[in-house]
Amino acid sequence: MPVIKIDRTTFLGATYAVGLILVALAMISGRYAHPDVIITLVVETGLLYISLFRAPLNKRQIGIMVILASAYYPLSVLLGIFSDMVIVTVGGVAIYVAMTVRVELHPTKALLGGLYSAGVFFALYLTVQRGGLYSDILLGLVIHILLLYMALSKRPPDKKELGAISMLIMICISLSLFFRFFSLVVIWAILSCVLYGIIRVEPKFPLTKRAIGTGLIVGVVMTFMGIYLALKIGVVFLVGAEMLGAIFLTMYGLYTGEENTIAVTIANSSSMVTLGVLLTYPAIAIFRPDNPLFNINHAHYDPTTTLFFIIITTGISAIFGIILLAPFRNRFEEDPWPQVQPQAECINSIGGDAEARRNVGTGLVASAAYVGTIKATESVAGRTLSTVPNALAPVIPAAAAIPDWIGISNSPLIAGIGFFVGWKRALIMVMGSALSILIWIFIEGADGTILYGIHLKRPEILYVALGVFVTVILGDILSGRGERNLTPEEVQDRIRSKREDVDSTVIIEHPHKTEELPRILRVREELFSVETFKEEIREIVEDPRGYLRSRRGQIPPWIAFVSMGLFMIVGIIVFWFIKPFMQSETAPLEIHWLLFIFGTPLALVSAYFTARAISETGMLAGYISDIIAIPAIIFFRVTFSAITTFIGMLGAVQDAAIALLVHIKLGRLTGVRARDITKGVFIGCVLGTSIGSIITFEIFSTYGFGGIDFPSPAAQLFGFLVLSLEGIGDMQLPGLDKFPDIHPLLAFLYLLVWAIGGFLAGRELNKRDLSPISLVVGVLIPPATSVAILLGGYISYRMKQQERPVHLSDLPQQIEVCDVGGNKVNRILSGVIAGEAVMTVIWVLLSAFIFI
Repeated sequence: MPVIKIDRTTFLGATYAVGLILVALAMISGRYAHPDVIITLVVETGLLYISLFRAPLNKRQIGIMVILASAYYPLSVLLGIFSDMVIVTVGGVAIYVAMTVRVELHPTKALLGGLYSAGVFFALYLTVQRGGLYSDILLGLVIHILLLYMALSKRPPDKKELGAISMLIMICISLSLFFRFFSLVVIWAILSCVLYGIIRVEPKFPLTKRAIGTGLIVGVVMTFMGIYLALKIGVVFLVGAEMLGAIFLTMYGLYTGEENTIAVTIANSSSMVTLGVLLTYPAIAIFRPDNPLFNINHAHYDPTTTLFFIIITTGISAIFGIILLAPFRNRFEEDPWPQVQPQAECINSIGGDAEARRNVGTGLVASAAYVGTIKATESVAGRTLSTVPNALAPVIPAAAAIPDWIGISNSPLIAGIGFFVGWKRALIMVMGSALSILIWIFIEGADGTILYGIHLKRPEILYVALGVFVTVILGDILSGRGERNLTPEEVQDRIRSKREDVDSTVIIEHPHKTEELPRILRVREELFSVETFKEEIREIVEDPRGYLRSRRGQIPPWIAFVSMGLFMIVGIIVFWFIKPFMQSETAPLEIHWLLFIFGTPLALVSAYFTARAISETGMLAGYISDIIAIPAIIFFRVTFSAITTFIGMLGAVQDAAIALLVHIKLGRLTGVRARDITKGVFIGCVLGTSIGSIITFEIFSTYGFGGIDFPSPAAQLFGFLVLSLEGIGDMQLPGLDKFPDIHPLLAFLYLLVWAIGGFLAGRELNKRDLSPISLVVGVLIPPATSVAILLGGYISYRMKQQERPVHLSDLPQQIEVCDVGGNKVNRILSGVIAGEAVMTVIWVLLSAFIFI
């Protein structure tokens, strides 16, 4: 690992130039004759001259300088001239000393010493300016003093210290948000902690600094793209992370598949954790406008509280969900994992393929340029250009009669997703959108002024979606029952085929030592005994690495139950005892403690069977956690905000657990150890909790949830399901209030017809091995979005037609032959998707921090 080279002269010159600017500002304000200002001018000028034109002072000269600065500080207080200029003077001396002492021994320590000294004196400067030592200043002062000591006196941090720093960051964020003193000083302190970890750590391959840095950069892009797609169309395809990782890695050295695996692990884990809990926030915003958490116009809305709510619900779930399925990972290692295999092949082969990187880069630049032009034009024109033909209304006045949610979306990302969705699913989505348009024409009278949020709440649409959703759940249950009824011959054939499909990766494991065998046999005989439990705890505490090595990386099952127990305890403390969030003007957001006790164990069951579905079929099909809503609403009588929050947290727990299993399999195919993958998943969870929460909050603050920009179809469906269950508990059904002039029984039969129609349509799709959930998505997303998806699906259809040679026409339908041309289109469209994601991230951040 090369030593970081620091240009000491430039750093000190810039520091004292800033000091002189502060002196100039003080003189302009009328303090030009004050002694503190004059002394600061002399000292800063002298330090600037010494830094630029003289050799570093020796120890004797530095000692004299420290004595004078130490005497000047209390003397200024006694003379009554203590001010911000005194802080600048003493701070300038401290920075020079920190940058000079040990500079020859370790320049990195000198840099950090200077930076943290500046942080200390900035906190003291704010103390003088604000007239007191407030909470944020105290926190920043303590952290910078601690980091200054560690930077100058401690060795590079080990894993435990890095974990402690990560916990310190989370504690700082939580305390500052909870006690409402989140400010620039807190942000500076957090960034200082991150900088300490990045610069001082000496990671081992493949968990290198550039792998982690690449993972963080790509993770921001992929997390935003996942949130964008989940809120836009309700279906998420995380594509292109390995290609973006390869591009960034090759910018700073040779490409290695192992480092790219770490980068992909960080990026995708961040996305999965963020998406797990994303169901909660749009559902509350759409169906509970009286909740001040997600209603900007509410009198009690507080953006800091909303951001804190997002961080807490995501962080608690992610941290305790990581190791939930880790003890059972051996049961999934031999499964095919269809979505992991192509990703591993891409990681292993893309390193030497300059053409692949060029294709991805072309798509990325073109998409970013196009989207940037559209965003800039919208800003200048003062109107949205998101869909055609509505965007042409200034030129073609008749186009104004068509709502902005009908037509075709002006989004390269959506069209690119259509390519990866496939033409069949895209066509089914368009069928659902066609039904939505028919409802607009015949029931709503083709009113062009109707907003999409109002249109989406039509009971006909929601009951059709609910009927199809029932088909999806029943299809999963029946397909699972079919798996259990295999004949012995079918089981043997399946086992034999799995053995033939196992990859050729060879893992050499260390056998147990002879002296360990008696203890291992005793442990095996007393698997669930108290003695074994105590022995394992003692070994884990004394030597965690040795414990895992002795068990070949296998974690005992009781760890999963400990993780669930901690999740219950923290959840009960936050949402039953403390209750820091409000769900209305007077009522706090309260989740009953029994819901945590009885609901949390089902998260383990749901995560296990969901992981089994993904590992065998590549498709996510887990609804056990959602079914918890039925008894919770009917028997516990919990509120809408409480049940959506709890279900969202269980979703994040499940997704964090699955993220570890998915990437352990990826690491197995690319030659990365499970413990390195686990660290990458943890980093990704921290990224998703922090940056992912900020992205979600900024999208909500900028665009809102439930409108044309982000209709949030999954949240719409789940919210309607919860309202239906609440209606059953109150002996009434949602949607009946839309028909005040019709007898309730007739209105119920009318809506039941729509639900049965959705159920039958979903069943017919299921019979033909098509996707019923795609029909649900098509009904709930704007038709303009589904038409753009169909455009990508058409490209996919054309590519498949060109890739199928005539002499292979007799092969089974499941076999697909891909050529270089198909791969080229795949890579270009991956870049197109990433390009719009990057540009939209930049635009949202600019809108939040500059334009607003």
